[in-house]
Amino acid sequence: MLIYPDFIQSYSDEEGNTIRAPFSGTWPLEVINHLMLTESEGKTTLTLRGGPFNATEEERATFESMRPHVQQGFVGTFDQLDAFLEQNLNR
Repeated sequence: MLIYPDFIQSYSDEEGNTIRAPFSGTWPLEVINHLMLTESEGKTTLTLRGGPFNATEEERATFESMRPHVQQGFVGTFDQLDAFLEQNLNR
């Protein structure tokens, strides 16, 4: 199993300052993500987990209420990655 370091994700302005998400005034300023790659029977599985970091209770509640939308967005992203890898690695 290969474990990558956690990383913090946030929105920023042109100068690189952390700002509020454009879609919600109570979205957490920082979201911590944990990426893990595992291999089994010649196939690699990418697992991504994330959640609020240094967040208020209100920010945590906003994140949890939007978790299904976040998951749906990542499903679409990873479906595109699967299609790209299938097309480009299995030639």
